[in-house]
Parts: sequence; C-alpha cells; structure tokens
Amino acid sequence: MVSDRTDDAWLQDIRKLRSYAIVRLDGDGRVLGCNAGVEAIFGYAPDELNGRHFSCLFSESDIARGVDQQAFVQALAGDFEQIGLAMVRKDDSRFRASLMLEDMSSDDAVSVMMVIRDITGFFNTQKRVREAQELTLRGQRLDAVGKLTLGLSHDFNNLLSVIGNSLDMLAARRTGDEAARRILDIALRAVERGTRLTRQMLAFGGGHALVPQFSQVDGLLQTSQELYERVCGEGVALEIRADAGLPPITVDVAQFEAALLNLLSNSRDAMKGVGRVLVEARTEMMALPAMKGADRPFVCITVGDSGPGIDGDIRDNVFEPFFTTKAVGDGSGLGLSQVHGFAAQSGGVATIGTSPLGGAAVSIYLPAVV
Repeated sequence: MVSDRTDDAWLQDIRKLRSYAIVRLDGDGRVLGCNAGVEAIFGYAPDELNGRHFSCLFSESDIARGVDQQAFVQALAGDFEQIGLAMVRKDDSRFRASLMLEDMSSDDAVSVMMVIRDITGFFNTQKRVREAQELTLRGQRLDAVGKLTLGLSHDFNNLLSVIGNSLDMLAARRTGDEAARRILDIALRAVERGTRLTRQMLAFGGGHALVPQFSQVDGLLQTSQELYERVCGEGVALEIRADAGLPPITVDVAQFEAALLNLLSNSRDAMKGVGRVLVEARTEMMALPAMKGADRPFVCITVGDSGPGIDGDIRDNVFEPFFTTKAVGDGSGLGLSQVHGFAAQSGGVATIGTSPLGGAAVSIYLPAVV
C-alpha cells in the first residue's frame, strides 16, 4: 500500500534531486532559491546563487544575443523550452543543457521556475550520428557520380583514340605548311590533355583496378623525390620527412605516385609557384567511420603547403568530382577526387586540414600491415 506524503515531504525530495537543477527566480530574474541539482550540475553551493541574476548561468555569446532575456520574457508569457543550449558552470566550463522556464507567479508575487538538465552526452551522441549519416550520404553520392563518370569516360576515351590516331596520320604526312603543322601540334596537345583527364575520370570511377604491392612509404618517397621536386618547380622548397620504423603498406604504387603528384601540383598552383611544401609520413592509430571496433594503425602521408589554405565553407566539397577553385581551363576538378578514390579503394581515407606551414594540408591514411 502506498503511503500518503505531505507537501513538505515532496518539497524536500525536490530539493534533494541532483539530476535536475531547479532554480526559482523573482520578477527581475534574480535567484530566490535552488535545489541540490545546481551544485551537481553547475558546481555552485545551494545558497551561493541566491540574489544573483540567472544570466550568470548562460554563455557570454548567448547573453550578448539576448537569449537569457528572451527566455525570461517568453516564460512570463507562458513558458520557454530549448534543447542543446550552451550553459556555463562555476568553473567556466560549458555543457549542453535542456532548459525550461515556466511562469509560477501568484497574486502576491511574480516568480519563474527554471529547470535544467545536463544532456552533453546525448547531444554528443546525436552529433556523431549526424556526422556518420553525412559521411554515408557523401560516400553514396560520390559512388553514384563515380559510376556515371566511368561510363562517360570510357566513351570519351574511345573518341579521343580515334581523334588522336587521325591526327597522328595527318602529322606523319610531310608538309611545308607551317601554319597547318602548328594547328596539328595544338590539336595533339589537346588530345593528350583529354587523355590525361579521362585517366583521372577512370581512376575516380573505379575503372582501373588497383594492383597493390607490399611497399615501404619512406622508400617510395625517396625514390620519387626528384620527380616531386620537378613537379613543384624551382620556386618551391620541398621537404620530405618520414618517421623511422614506419610499418609497411600494400598499395598500388602507380596510383600512390599519381595521388602525391596531384597534391604537389595543387600546392604549387595554390602558392603560384613560390613557397614551401612539406611531405610528412607517420604512423597514427584511428578507426574509420565505417569500421567497428578498436583503433588500428595507419600510415598517414600528409602534403602541406604555405599557401592561402582552404576556406572552411568549401572544405567539405573539395573531394567531390569536378569541384575546383582554379580558373576555368586551369583545372579539371578531378585531382582530389583521384586522391579520395585511391585512398578509399586502398582501405583508407583522405582528409583535409591546415598545414604547420599555414596553408592547406591533405592527408592520406593507408592501412598498415602488422
């Protein structure tokens, strides 16, 4: 049989409640009293807030935007509720809160009851779910575009082969017409550029199966250093750093080199041919979004430069096919797509961030062989 409880007993239970912070405010928004949850959530002793304005629990940015006053006015008109609001503890640390204010005024006095719950764990979980969903959708979109690109690039490659063969036959005929010769040279260069473009499209679309080989990253970087320096040009100082004892990887060497050349040429163009480029290779423990379980070792190869960097509002788009910040005719928009596709096909991932040199940094994570 459930025993009856007096109002005073219920009130004592509410005062002892620690999972919710309950604060009573007067008509000016000053604290009249609070329960034990204020100490558990905010770190204030039970009577420490008495007489203070409730805005001390809000972040400075929200106070500047008038969020506290808006909540109070809205509560007096009925009630106010918000989920995910940033609130501030006594030690100035922030947390995500579920906040509710309700008018509890009587004929004698105006009062508002404020109820707060710390939902930081729930908020972070929801954020990770949204990020995983966005990654999945982006991967599906890239996969769909890759399949479309594969079909188009095969047809385009066949057309280029016919055009190239015809131009070669015309060029083989000796002629004294210098103007015609120049036109043929221009046309042949255009075909060569188109052929390189279709190779990038085929690589992005998965038309070229990777041929992985057991390799050491430091050895690959040393072998191709002279090539990398030529791609960067005389005005760019290239530095290569590889940690000692890097684990081996299995990688398609040609595609690995193509990815590095794409990144280096992007850095050179971003710096307009003058600046510094740093290529780093290191081991990192991580778990890919699609992976389940503990972190595993990856070899991370990062190409960073001293250029202007990548704006935050376009950072999520740089790996999408045909996206480019270069002028029309200066870039295909498939360089970073090749890097993304190569990393994904190799069981890894490509990311973009900021270089220690101040510009952009693209990192390729490839699974280590352990």
